[in-house]
Amino acid sequence: MTRSVLDALDAHAAARPDALALDGVSYAQLRDASLRVAARLRDAGLRPGDRLAVYAENRPGFVYAYLGGLRAGAVVVTVNVLYRSSDLQHILTDATPTVVAVSEASAQFVSAQDGRAIVQLADVERWAHDDAIAPLAGAPAPQPDDGAILIYTSGTTGRSKGALLTHGNLGAIADALVEAWRWTASDTLLLSLPLFHVHGLGAGLNGTLVAGARVLLRERFEAQPVVASLAAGEATMFFGVPTMYVRILEQAAPGVRFDRVRLFVSGSAALPASVHEEFARRFGVSILERYGSTEFGFALSNRYEGPRHAGTVGFPLPKVEVRLGDPATAADVAPGEAGEILVHGPNVFKAYWRNDAATGAAFAHDAQGRRWYKSGDLATFDPERGYTINGRLKELVISGGFNVYPIEVEDELLRIPGIRAAAVIGQPDPARGEIPVAFVETGEGFDAERALATLRERLASFKVPKHLYLIDALPRNAMGKVEKPRLRELLTARVPGRLS
Repeated sequence: MTRSVLDALDAHAAARPDALALDGVSYAQLRDASLRVAARLRDAGLRPGDRLAVYAENRPGFVYAYLGGLRAGAVVVTVNVLYRSSDLQHILTDATPTVVAVSEASAQFVSAQDGRAIVQLADVERWAHDDAIAPLAGAPAPQPDDGAILIYTSGTTGRSKGALLTHGNLGAIADALVEAWRWTASDTLLLSLPLFHVHGLGAGLNGTLVAGARVLLRERFEAQPVVASLAAGEATMFFGVPTMYVRILEQAAPGVRFDRVRLFVSGSAALPASVHEEFARRFGVSILERYGSTEFGFALSNRYEGPRHAGTVGFPLPKVEVRLGDPATAADVAPGEAGEILVHGPNVFKAYWRNDAATGAAFAHDAQGRRWYKSGDLATFDPERGYTINGRLKELVISGGFNVYPIEVEDELLRIPGIRAAAVIGQPDPARGEIPVAFVETGEGFDAERALATLRERLASFKVPKHLYLIDALPRNAMGKVEKPRLRELLTARVPGRLS
């Protein structure tokens, strides 16, 4: 088992010093860069146990700051680069970083106060390759239980919480993915997912470093350049979120192939079955879906070999245990029934930062005293197909006593011509408690009455949305996940116009 990501980096730097880790940067150079940056961060006041916030877009300086912070014994706080005043200040106040690393674009939103120092990523990138800087020496190697990163949840219910993951967590997460996805040193990953998120950092960067592979880092996702890179055979792996795969389908010309790419992975939101099927038909590749969370990285994955069923997220990753529990008692549900996903393993986070109450509420304990993280996600299990996510527990629509899983209805909506994106939520109703309604992004060929008629043919009557609301663009977070609380606010404000 990998002790830490730093241990893996050092091992590859010693065994294969000239092998490329980043664009034009070898493993030996990356190791040395991390030690130089760690020395300069110490000069800026960063001490073991302190927090280093990295508030920037994807670029080499982000990687150097992250690894340098870990070398210096700090806990690295990754901040969503889209955050501004309220969200940003909440994180800086809660995490109390000693040093904040910023880019030219983000610097204007952060000020030096409460004793915190500000460093520019341009300086970090200069330090990384300055041979005159003496590398940090004498720093103790991190222990598995030492805090490594602090990632704040999306905050869909109140203020976001900081999930503290240890060096052992990060090593276990990367180990599981390397084993499950047959990741080797000969692989090249095209990575345009943001590094401030566990998908981009925990899977993309850390997985690459543990495997001894290479990452092609991109500042952001742009469909046309990504299609061109994949078609040119520049990468063997690509990780994305569903909206990225939709854009790839839109931008790829007829006849385009991705023959060198052996693995496409989708996560962070449900991949519509229609997208899964169209991608396989167009490119001859079945997207591998996985299931994860800020609090545990990743827990479930389609099998690398064998069929990948649209809408399923497969089976537990190596050394990870998953079971379905009753949301109220955490007792195992009967076979075939829906239950809350509970996760146990070396990947599960240590605690919420300075929030004992939230940490306690997040876990259930079994008869052996083991902690199981309560994900808040509902799923069913089939021995042949694996787990199928039914949606968030808080998003379940209970209409007249019947359970409506939004993801099932959304999948059917996306199969209807003229609907580009859809989100289903519950709308309060005096007679039935709630009724399902849908917000839809539409295009050419959309007909509301025909859409509802099609749904009535495919779904039980209580699952059919009682109203369709036209919206220019569904509100999404940085990972492309629809922010349903904002849709509920629109209902309360009576902003959307009813189509039917």
